[in-house]
Amino acid sequence: MMPRLPVFRFILLPVLLLTGCVTTPPYGSFIQNPSPAFGQYSAVMAEDVAGQIARLYPPASTRFDMQHAATDPFGEALLEKLRVQGYAVNEAVPAGSIFALNPEQDKETADNPVEVTEQVSRSGLTLRYIIDHSDDLYHLSILIDDQRLTRAFVAQSEQIAPAGLWVRRQ
Repeated sequence: MMPRLPVFRFILLPVLLLTGCVTTPPYGSFIQNPSPAFGQYSAVMAEDVAGQIARLYPPASTRFDMQHAATDPFGEALLEKLRVQGYAVNEAVPAGSIFALNPEQDKETADNPVEVTEQVSRSGLTLRYIIDHSDDLYHLSILIDDQRLTRAFVAQSEQIAPAGLWVRRQ
């Protein structure tokens, strides 16, 4: 004879499973109180990332859609390096952002800015990144659609260099 389980257990289990599917992990930079050299480190890491992406995806025929705002030094450097290499990058608009086209030319637009929404159709590959550090070791993951590229970097003597090879997971 099977013991009777309360009905709420049958409801609770699927709800818990579904919340795990709906919750998305945070992306972006998790570096708090960056060192003054982090701007330089970001440029070096972004150059390395753009080079690795160029080995896997052809420039001038690949479009990326950022899935989160890239407002930190690494994100800004990455977007710049990708565009210089010939990639089209559609930036994510931060929630609640308000943009004026050109406040000096259009006073009416500056006084009444229009909120930009995320209802723009996106047709490129999704692009996200996670960057964090522990002491002098920086951990960087680039997520392109379902593929993850990961590499560690080590900072020594005010310079940063790769601490290993790129790891590619699909």
